[in-house]
Amino acid sequence: MTVDLLAFPFIGGRPALNFLGTLGKRNTTPLERLRTPQDLTRWSQLAGLAAPADPAAPRALSPGPADLEAARALREALYRLTMSALGRVSAQPADVEIVNHWAAHPTPVPGLAIHSGALHRDDPTPTISAVLAAVARDGIDLLTGPDVESIRECEDSTCTLLFLDTSRGHRRRWCSMNTCGARSKMRTLRASN
Repeated sequence: MTVDLLAFPFIGGRPALNFLGTLGKRNTTPLERLRTPQDLTRWSQLAGLAAPADPAAPRALSPGPADLEAARALREALYRLTMSALGRVSAQPADVEIVNHWAAHPTPVPGLAIHSGALHRDDPTPTISAVLAAVARDGIDLLTGPDVESIRECEDSTCTLLFLDTSRGHRRRWCSMNTCGARSKMRTLRASN
């Protein structure tokens, strides 16, 4: 089985945790999945925070290099605050400021439209600021709500993905049983032979 390391892992269980997964292998050789502004667009669409691009839409999502840097800064601030919630580091005011800055941005509001005499939902195309606002708000909800107790980091030593443990006994150890869990079990099996 070949694994595309640059594919976005959507195993976090929350948009904020999935966003943190855009940087993998933090403890070894960091794997940046948001390499270009187009990667940020693709993540936004796959995360369901932006509709797939419509070339005819005048408001299509089109981030630039500054948006990419802002997204990475938000990601890292959320990561450090999540590590703080897990008791590994102290929370820093600068990280709180970054998250609050993005959470204060407006997000698109759905509306009604009439097409051919029938009512339809009109969802405006979000901007990158709106996508980052949604991620920041989810991060605030996650880090201050009851789900904070269920945040786990994958136990595979080469993986640093975070996920929400919703298993019955809250004993989930790996981000994915198919990848990290399988590798761990193979290492254990080889060590016992």
